[in-house]
Amino acid sequence: MTTNELLTNYRDAIQNGLDTGTQYLQAFQTLSETDDNQDLLSAAVALTNFQLNSDFVTFPHQFSDEDVQLIFFERLLSLSGIQDNFRISNPQRVQKLLCKFESLGDQTFTFTKSTKNADGFFFGPTLNNRPLFYLNLKTKELMFHGASLIEYFVVDLEGLEVKAIKAALALLTKAAEILKENFGFKIDFNVLDSVNGEFYQFAAGALSEDVMDELFVKSAENHFILMAEDNGGASLTLSDGTKMTVYDANRDDNHPKWGATIHDQQQSENWLYLLLDYPFIKKWYLNNQKQLEILSNQFIFG
Repeated sequence: MTTNELLTNYRDAIQNGLDTGTQYLQAFQTLSETDDNQDLLSAAVALTNFQLNSDFVTFPHQFSDEDVQLIFFERLLSLSGIQDNFRISNPQRVQKLLCKFESLGDQTFTFTKSTKNADGFFFGPTLNNRPLFYLNLKTKELMFHGASLIEYFVVDLEGLEVKAIKAALALLTKAAEILKENFGFKIDFNVLDSVNGEFYQFAAGALSEDVMDELFVKSAENHFILMAEDNGGASLTLSDGTKMTVYDANRDDNHPKWGATIHDQQQSENWLYLLLDYPFIKKWYLNNQKQLEILSNQFIFG
């Protein structure tokens, strides 16, 4: 290699590194400033797993892939006009941004990259390992994790005003609805699905008589009556006409599939809200959690 060739290669390598930096900057500008939903998503996808550094050009201060997901999420809410209860709490820092729901006080949350898929991220509180939902912008998927949602919002936040908890949950479900309606995302609402007749499948498959007997007793203690149903299950009519039914969806074969459905006029109640709204149902669920846990995607969350 001649001296001129060496210098040319050196120049080209630096220029390529600078060009890569320019591409990164343009995508980041779109992420932070665009008013177009599709451009916002495209920029976030482009910035995820972006290889910014090269052998000749390195950038010491970079936002992480987790930060990109959080910035996307915050901007999604902002563009939709529902950002009042949500904010990035440490914008003065570069790398590992945190966020807060104002209704939950000082609780902080962040995204964490999945160990199974470099394009997938879990969102959850920073103080414990509770993946509340899984987000993959590239494949357009968002999946809520029922067990973690209940452990965090029902157990960890016990004592906090239910209205404040529901404000945070309503924001998460609204964000998921926006991703579904505006971007075509596949959404698994799991325990947050409030559509009448949604079947919340219990992990145990079969359900012991003792569990149903306990529900009968706790219902009676709280002035509700658990009624037998023709499908072999039982139903409980709660306040405002809300009806919870527990039954075996596979009654006619040898593989029981017990679970529950909820019906209410407004289609606003879901399994998680039910636990928050009725302490005796919450106690019944937590006492029998191994059997009653609502199944989530085992490949993603297992």
